Amino acid sequence: MLDNVDVAVFTKLNELADRYGLKPYDFVATFGWKEASHAHVLNFECPASGNGLREERFDKMLTAIGITVTDKADLSGSPERIIDALDNALERAPRTRRF
Repeated sequence: MLDNVDVAVFTKLNELADRYGLKPYDFVATFGWKEASHAHVLNFECPASGNGLREERFDKMLTAIGITVTDKADLSGSPERIIDALDNALERAPRTRRF
């Protein structure tokens, strides 16, 4: 079941993706509790692929969040830590120009 924290994480993530020119359907991310690590995890299960520009933008977005591009693309910790990482990335993300 989704709660307000889940919605907050996904809302910020989708806004960040938009800033990098990505659509929500360009990748798959999940957010939840990992019993093994006893932490919440924002996990990118299916990264953007199939288009070089999209892949580059996705990698830049992950870097902005604080995720180094490796085989395992996730961010773990408290919900506060994850939301703060997304907020910090949003502060530095390119702004879209709308006319």
